[in-house]
Amino acid sequence: MRPSIIFFIILLIIGCGDRASKNIYDSEEFNNLSEKDIILGEAIWKSTCFRCHMYGSMGAASISDKDHFDKLATKGIDQLYNSVLNGFDGIEGIMPPKGSCYSCSNDEIKKSVYYLFHLAKMIQNVDVDNKNE
Repeated sequence: MRPSIIFFIILLIIGCGDRASKNIYDSEEFNNLSEKDIILGEAIWKSTCFRCHMYGSMGAASISDKDHFDKLATKGIDQLYNSVLNGFDGIEGIMPPKGSCYSCSNDEIKKSVYYLFHLAKMIQNVDVDNKNE
């Protein structure tokens, strides 16, 4: 085999390996959410997501459950987005496809995932501040 072909095969194998998911809280996208992204995510939250995630109804993770959201964040945006987009059958309950926001575009679903973590962080920080007073 020619050296260039061997090099290409090695490069292909290395490039196709499993990549560690980047914690959503450390991602560039999360840390650079625009005001428009936040407003869009908030609109979807208010119309759909809050029903289950505000208080942990129907097996959903409560927005104030810091440990759970920190654990979810380590899965990275791709896995979280796919779970929301396609639905997820978990131990505690079921996330319907698109979180039941069937009129939402795929981009709106992704923005709503970012917003959920943005809101979780805000609520959790307030809870910590209140406990320290």
